[in-house]
Amino acid sequence: MEKLARGASGLRHLRWAREIYATLAAHVEHSDIASDRKPALKKELLRLDKHIQNLSASVKPYRDFLERERVKFRGAIRAAHLVDDTVRTSAIDKVTAEYAQIQHAEEAFQREASPKQRALKANLEIAIAELRAHLEEMDMRIAGVMSEKFLESMYPPLMRDRSRVADDPDDDDDASGVER
Repeated sequence: MEKLARGASGLRHLRWAREIYATLAAHVEHSDIASDRKPALKKELLRLDKHIQNLSASVKPYRDFLERERVKFRGAIRAAHLVDDTVRTSAIDKVTAEYAQIQHAEEAFQREASPKQRALKANLEIAIAELRAHLEEMDMRIAGVMSEKFLESMYPPLMRDRSRVADDPDDDDDASGVER
């Protein structure tokens, strides 16, 4: 049974966990599982849902930060780097001012955005680690009441590099795992 690579993004871990949850839920609802085993599997669904919600609560603020705040700083730094070569040779003061603008943009990123990004990323990494630990524990509990084949069926296929769930192509899905 292949597991998602530890270095995969929080969003990809979230997708992976939701796929596992959906498969386990389908087994509980539709498979011919002995009635004495269903309560244990339902309990696993509740436990897994808690970890999925926790990871989701960490993924969203980090993604929002990357897509809303960090891009502003990155844009300011790129804009500050634009120096017209003709101006560079003819106006030393202009170059000095533009260099100061670059320094200001980079310092603003380090002062304002970087600490926030580190804190959000740390929270996300904790949530990922907790999810992975939970899945290991869940696998052991399920292996005690179900077959190895059942356990393996819960995990979705992954891309060759195990970076994301293998998926059907969808141009609107940035997390789509399609070999190109």
